[in-house]
Amino acid sequence: MDEKRRFPRFPVTASVICSRYGRQMTMRTLDISQGGLRLEANFELGVGESMDFVILINGTRIRCRGKILAIEELNHKVQARLSFAPPSGWEHGKLSKYLYRLSTGRKIAFPKWVTAKWVTVGLYILSALLAYLLIRSHFFK
Repeated sequence: MDEKRRFPRFPVTASVICSRYGRQMTMRTLDISQGGLRLEANFELGVGESMDFVILINGTRIRCRGKILAIEELNHKVQARLSFAPPSGWEHGKLSKYLYRLSTGRKIAFPKWVTAKWVTVGLYILSALLAYLLIRSHFFK
């Protein structure tokens, strides 16, 4: 039978956190690819349901959105296949980097400084610099 998957799957066990029923729920991945993941949960999920979740990998949070494609119940647990909605550029980069390292067999490590806080600080500095340059060019012609 021909393989129809667009992206290779990697067997990965990582925690996945989502908000449901007004509280945080934890699941775990069984495998992951660039297009989606398969996870295991102790609570009900529905086919066609969209959900926001965070994958925790080596201290790094990768925020994702996905849609449940299929569900299988095994031993009081639910296994679900999710396809990813297009992630933001930053989150997509973290996921791509992680999957690339899995495919090459390299050790997976994210720098400690790679956080949204530093991106925000950088954007504030850049906007302040642009404001300074605009004011300077307007008043000092």
